[in-house]
Amino acid sequence: MRRAVGGLWGDGRGGAVLEFAILAPVLFSFLLGIVEMGRMFYVRQALEYATEEAARYYMLNPSSASGAITTYLQGKMAGGMGSGISVIYAHTASCNGNSAVTCTNITASYTFTSMVAILGLGNSLLRAKAQAVRVQ
Repeated sequence: MRRAVGGLWGDGRGGAVLEFAILAPVLFSFLLGIVEMGRMFYVRQALEYATEEAARYYMLNPSSASGAITTYLQGKMAGGMGSGISVIYAHTASCNGNSAVTCTNITASYTFTSMVAILGLGNSLLRAKAQAVRVQ
């Protein structure tokens, strides 16, 4: 018995498997975190793009109702995520020192939900803001 235990004690085979078993959860958590952060930045950039496009549309169609602008913004959001966007409009008359100009700040918000709950990233509120300058 003593001889068998002594033989196993000196055997170095399988050490790499043990090291991998200890480090694998840390490595995979790190990789999943990188993927989730990349996905969050992608969604944030798509939100920024959709908000800027909605502001351009509002400048070209100044008589459009805010509901139409919101629908346009939601349609421009990548990946069909538009239904989760909330939009706030803030109108400022006589902006830029000109009484014939109205500025509208469009603020879009989207709640980003992490797909990997293990990492503890949770939900993040992403916001994008654009300004539409309209001549009255």
